[in-house]
Amino acid sequence: MKYFLTIFISVLLLTGCDDGDLITENFVFENATVQKCSNSNVLYKINDVEALIFNTPETNFPNTETVVNTPRVVSIGGATSLIYRKFAATTSTSNICDTPTIPVLEEWTVTGGTAEITTTKILDTNGTTVVAYNHNIVFKNITFVTPNKQIVYDSYTFGSYRTEIINLNFDYSLATTQNCGGNNLIFKYNNTNALLLDVDASLFANVVTPVGSPRTALINTTNKVVYRVYNGSLNTNFFCAAITPSTPTLIEEWIAQDGVAGTSGIISVETVAVDATHFKHTITLYKTTFQKGVLTYIYPTNDNFVFGEYVTSL
Repeated sequence: MKYFLTIFISVLLLTGCDDGDLITENFVFENATVQKCSNSNVLYKINDVEALIFNTPETNFPNTETVVNTPRVVSIGGATSLIYRKFAATTSTSNICDTPTIPVLEEWTVTGGTAEITTTKILDTNGTTVVAYNHNIVFKNITFVTPNKQIVYDSYTFGSYRTEIINLNFDYSLATTQNCGGNNLIFKYNNTNALLLDVDASLFANVVTPVGSPRTALINTTNKVVYRVYNGSLNTNFFCAAITPSTPTLIEEWIAQDGVAGTSGIISVETVAVDATHFKHTITLYKTTFQKGVLTYIYPTNDNFVFGEYVTSL
């Protein structure tokens, strides 16, 4: 009897120690704020020496509300990962978004499971205009794994991530299409922002194009389109000066992404004769995606954006 009692107590002690490990290593981030790296898609939470790191494509957070009780479901694996790290000392953003300078004592990775994302609108103080979107993230049926240990969660609330409404100002209806001469740069500006094209000059050949058959080119390293925002008002001299003025300074740059034949990122030019020596070129951009860091902005949403008319001469 004493033999069996000894075995029973030993089993209880062993089980208690194992459960104690799991409870001690429970991941507690309820009071931590969801933050985002500026140079990647990483979302993270920090609790002193601990960090919970969620990496998933930005496309999983579109500015579109989800249907009530029907969250957006993202499988964990591949481009989407969830990692827990314990550092040797209090950690910070730089250790998450850049190369860690503090040793990592433990790392647990998640296998299986999903992230459920519920997206809702955020309205302005008047309650009428959408200014941003809130994405509430909950992990379902996930397992944190490290050598010889694992922790299972049926449901784990990560927190909320906010995305702002991106509304770049492409109102150039009253702006003049300009060129400095001596280079291929064509530009338009409106107060503090500018749209610039640095494209192959052959697009503006002094030859009339057939009706319905414009010259076309894909946006790429040869044919560049860039949207820029400055901290002050612009003028023609700013773009055409031999040495770019020190003010105003650039605060945002959105670069048009490479086009896809027949699909997006297409520059088209229709040419008509003004007189015997002058030709007018109407420049149109088709489904152009601009990117700044991990953020993207598709313009125009109605497919075609008329950049403007550019006149050349023989």
